[in-house]
Amino acid sequence: MKFLIESDRVIAELPSGQMVISPTPGVGVRPYELFISSLIGCGGTLLKTILEKKRIPYGKLEMEADSIRNPSQANRIERITIKANIFSKDELTLAQREKISSLVMKNCGMIQSVLPTIQVDVLINMIHNNGEQE
Repeated sequence: MKFLIESDRVIAELPSGQMVISPTPGVGVRPYELFISSLIGCGGTLLKTILEKKRIPYGKLEMEADSIRNPSQANRIERITIKANIFSKDELTLAQREKISSLVMKNCGMIQSVLPTIQVDVLINMIHNNGEQE
């Protein structure tokens, strides 16, 4: 990877193409957004693989993240909660969801890289065809 640092942005030359990173909204992807996206990218693709290996059918998989930051320590990220919504006709018990969550935590290299500095929680919700969350 190669990076060009300019006035208010960094241009990353990546195998997949160019990406602009900037703390200034509208100029590029903010470092915070990039950081959270890397955890979701790693954890989300791993979750998809786990569901497929366990032959758990699903229609759609959505993830969202919330974080707690400490403004007195350079706005440091202290906690990240990742919520995965699995849209499926099938149901998973709480124990099954917790097991899958622990597999994501244990096998996602990006999540493992930030532990124990940042507390990370992965929560899995089942959303049935009628839209009800479990």
